[in-house]
Amino acid sequence: MNQLSPVESIHALGRFSGKPGLHRIRALCDALGNPQDRLKFIHIAGTNGKGSTATMLASVLQHAGYRTGLYTSPYLVTFHERIRVNGTMISDSDLSRLFEQVQAAANALTLPENEHIGEFEFVTAIAFLYFLEQNCDIVVLETGLGGSYDATNIIAPPEAAIITSISLDHTAVLGNTVEEIARTKAGIYKPGSIHITSNGQADAVYEQLKACAPDLIIAPDAEIISADLSGSKFIWQGRTYQISLPGLYQVSNASTVLTTLQQLKTRGWHISDQAISDGLFSAYIPGRMQVCATNPYILLDGGHNPDGIRKLSSSVKSFNITGSIHLVIGMCKDKSIHDAVKEINFPAQKCYVTPLQNERTMDANELAALMHPICKDTVICQDCAEAITQAKAQAAPDDLILICGSLYLVGEAEEILRADRKGQNISL
Repeated sequence: MNQLSPVESIHALGRFSGKPGLHRIRALCDALGNPQDRLKFIHIAGTNGKGSTATMLASVLQHAGYRTGLYTSPYLVTFHERIRVNGTMISDSDLSRLFEQVQAAANALTLPENEHIGEFEFVTAIAFLYFLEQNCDIVVLETGLGGSYDATNIIAPPEAAIITSISLDHTAVLGNTVEEIARTKAGIYKPGSIHITSNGQADAVYEQLKACAPDLIIAPDAEIISADLSGSKFIWQGRTYQISLPGLYQVSNASTVLTTLQQLKTRGWHISDQAISDGLFSAYIPGRMQVCATNPYILLDGGHNPDGIRKLSSSVKSFNITGSIHLVIGMCKDKSIHDAVKEINFPAQKCYVTPLQNERTMDANELAALMHPICKDTVICQDCAEAITQAKAQAAPDDLILICGSLYLVGEAEEILRADRKGQNISL
């Protein structure tokens, strides 16, 4: 029998590992010498926007000369994307070596009955070890799910704790109201940290966050000058900035980043205006309003819940596309599908529904039935490769092919399009 690779072994651990709590990750990190206690962090939670916020922050800090770790999830194409230092992914050899170290520590633990170290806990421990080995000055740490009991929350009070946009998602785990979800995510707010949240939240969310952090700082809004598929230009606190990330919502994320940087400077972090401008402009986030091609434009976005689709729709409408929109969509069955598709409010000429290459995929026939009232010309494709092939065959040079609904779908599409650019032809 073939031995599993480190990544396959990690996936085999499963998403859930027992009763919610930090006792497992605490025991594991204790056995590893608590590497997290020798690192400085910026901790980020939220329903939407945390990955974009984390990436922009890491880019600016790197441009400011700090050796910067970045921990995000999920990944699009390769597992190694989740752990980066100064933009470079962890290597195969480092991942394999640290996998063995963490596995040995995990196997030696005595945990409560029917509990084990889960996938996210395991990977978080690897990340802590790697960032310490790499002598990171600062680590931008994204939560996996929630806040209070997220494995990343084992860290001591971070330099800053940020909560981005909050809406209903993962309700089976986090709660059925935005108030409950806000309370859970506010678990990353700790005494001694800077406490920041995005603008545009519901009043009920702000009430819950302020109850946990009375010194809460709400990021000031920005004035948008221009926004199109090449990015956005905006004014924040009297200064003009430009980001290369398309999407109106990315301006809100950038405002949160700028607020955080402003506060970090009061703590002695040296971050020049030039580093901020360069870092924001050069930040690149795969799968988030990612332009993969032109003539026609091909746009990838991993928005998958109602709030994410709402923001995507608003951005698409703001781009003033002169041609038609061809929509390629696939979604996970454990999401708020009915509410999410209702937020699609741009005119699509044709919709290509595809199943995901993932056990969580929603049945394509069921999704097509939901999409038909939105786009009368809705067809079902065998897989993402077929959907992209059909869309490209139908699209005119000034059209837009939008691929969305799931980060899993975006990952499949990215691999297909990357192979196409290399002159290959693959099917996942």
